[in-house]
Amino acid sequence: MSDPGVLAPQPPGEPGWLRRELSNPLFRNAYALVANGGLTGLLGLAYWALGAKFYAPDDVGRNWAVIQAIMFVGSVTMLNFLLIRFIPQTARNTRSLVLVCYGTGAAAASLLALGFIATLDLWGPSFRHLTDWKAAAWFLAMAVAWNLWNQQEGVFTGLRHAGWVPVVNAAFGAVKLVMLVALAAAFPDDGITLSWFVPVMIALIPVSFLIFGRMIPVHSRENFGRGPRPTHREIGRYLGGAYVGGAFQYASISLIPVVVAAQISQTTNAYFQMAWALGMMLDLLALTLSMSLTVEGSFELEKLAESTKAALRRTLMLMTPVVVVVIVAAPFALEFFGHQYSEKGAPLLQILALAVLPKALIELYIGVLRVENRTRLIALLQAIRFAGTLALIMVLFDAEHLATIGLIVVGVNVVVAAAILPGLLKAAKAKPSHAHEGRDISEGGGGHSHGG
Repeated sequence: MSDPGVLAPQPPGEPGWLRRELSNPLFRNAYALVANGGLTGLLGLAYWALGAKFYAPDDVGRNWAVIQAIMFVGSVTMLNFLLIRFIPQTARNTRSLVLVCYGTGAAAASLLALGFIATLDLWGPSFRHLTDWKAAAWFLAMAVAWNLWNQQEGVFTGLRHAGWVPVVNAAFGAVKLVMLVALAAAFPDDGITLSWFVPVMIALIPVSFLIFGRMIPVHSRENFGRGPRPTHREIGRYLGGAYVGGAFQYASISLIPVVVAAQISQTTNAYFQMAWALGMMLDLLALTLSMSLTVEGSFELEKLAESTKAALRRTLMLMTPVVVVVIVAAPFALEFFGHQYSEKGAPLLQILALAVLPKALIELYIGVLRVENRTRLIALLQAIRFAGTLALIMVLFDAEHLATIGLIVVGVNVVVAAAILPGLLKAAKAKPSHAHEGRDISEGGGGHSHGG
């Protein structure tokens, strides 16, 4: 009789843990996106450390305020949620779906950028230089480029090629670092913004060739005739609630720091934005399994509950040690930035790290809701998170205590996470047949497909 404390030898030919993990598309996509989040975080830390060394705090604060405005305009108008949800269920129409999303997003980003430029008086001194028409034209072009750049990530993920996301973003991050230093002497006022978005504009060309020239044709061939295809009506019904939810999500990330920037000095904004940017990089990790869950749930609806349970386990396993490391290391890491980045920014970053855990639970539940086409609930949850955070910041924010913003973010997300937790646990325990209900309702035009 064998000792139960000793693991039995693995049978010959039995794949190892890593191979089993990567053979599951849910985890393969998720780990690729986690790797992207890790690389983005490390490169971002190096980027802002060099920025703090080569640029004065007021220049850092002004440039980062503009970057956040561009990111808001470009992100709130993209249609990633549509690409991630419906690329898995399209074949010969994938190219058309991607082009429509690109064109719609770029046009919306242009209009919103023009609206922002027309209302510069509302946004404080950090944006005053955009009154010059050349600077305004650059702002518009960079907003459109950022919109397309982020939609490309949705295409990679929807095509089950999320492994390309860290590759592309690592190259982008490396070039960005080089340009940040190279532009410091010639463009001390705008070098940070230019180093961020000029590489994006250049990289759009080869990445587009890869997507449209190779990946989409392969996807079309391999998935032609596979499973039911979404109708225009189904996509249209999904679009409304999903877009509103996505808009509130990106507003929470990029509009809130623009609002804060309008209320504080450019130097104080540098300390705030540094902590906020690093905190939002942690949020990328919280989003990864949610996006992968949406893709795999769309490919295989009958495995949604199983995938949800696995994603929940992996989220807690991956995120908890990351949060602990950031809380412990933040004060020491930000000392390297010089000035008062550690004193002013570290407490805020530590609190924002705590917010990642409830955010991860919320994002997983939203991933389930996307598969089930319950977009109105997505919109409601994202609206509550954004409106609650913004309202409390407007009432409680004190420029002398930046950490207050972190406490507000944690509080709002803990309340929302507590509200959705029963639904998330139910989705993880649901029987396989339940995974079909969301699609049956959509395809039946509001009633069950059996006609009852």
